[in-house]
Amino acid sequence: MTTATLTSPANQDRSQAADIIRATYRQVFGNRYLMELDVQPSIEALFINGDLTVQGLVTALAQSDTYRRLYLETNSPYRFVELNFKHLLGRAPRDQAEISEHVSRLADEGFEAEIASYTYSDEYLNNFGIDTVPYARTATTVVGESTVAYQRNKAMDPGFAGFDGDHASVLRVSVASRTNPTAYGARKVVGGGKLFNISWTSRVQLGTARRSAQRSVVSYGSLSKTIQSIQAQGGRILTIANA
Repeated sequence: MTTATLTSPANQDRSQAADIIRATYRQVFGNRYLMELDVQPSIEALFINGDLTVQGLVTALAQSDTYRRLYLETNSPYRFVELNFKHLLGRAPRDQAEISEHVSRLADEGFEAEIASYTYSDEYLNNFGIDTVPYARTATTVVGESTVAYQRNKAMDPGFAGFDGDHASVLRVSVASRTNPTAYGARKVVGGGKLFNISWTSRVQLGTARRSAQRSVVSYGSLSKTIQSIQAQGGRILTIANA
């Protein structure tokens, strides 16, 4: 799902206000249909009156009770952060460190601080400034971004008629293993008995040989849960490969 680039100079051009507001809702809420009680007329009025830039509009909508209810309260912190990257920075998370940083901020500083960390970041300003509605930057290949970024964008794209909803993380395996999200047939294997080798390191030495390097062999259905378990122990995924 891609969004046309729309720009409105702060406090100058009100003629595009309706288009800007519509595009901002679509981007921030992941193309989700909103009920009348979900829209934010007071925030829209501030933008129309010139009291909010597009950056301010994006921030206010993402910090609204509607966004909190639809994306924070119905998802795991991991999935919530995954969607924040998509909605507010126009890309998927690059690595586990980014995910962990934002999950920690959400826990330590709260919902509004987590949102502001995207919309007031240098990355946001360098790519969108204060006047441009965020869009899917990695929907095409981008200088400075890897091919994996493009593949992750495609994996998170629900399609023109779809929307971002409350379901399991799309990128947990890809981010943990630093690989293409389709490398392990994540969208092709349903049930089945296909096995995967996970090589990982632990913070403590385990087993009779007292080794920190570990290997787990799991089915596709257990892959995500195994990765979660390893990360919960402070482990680090090295590789994931077909068994």
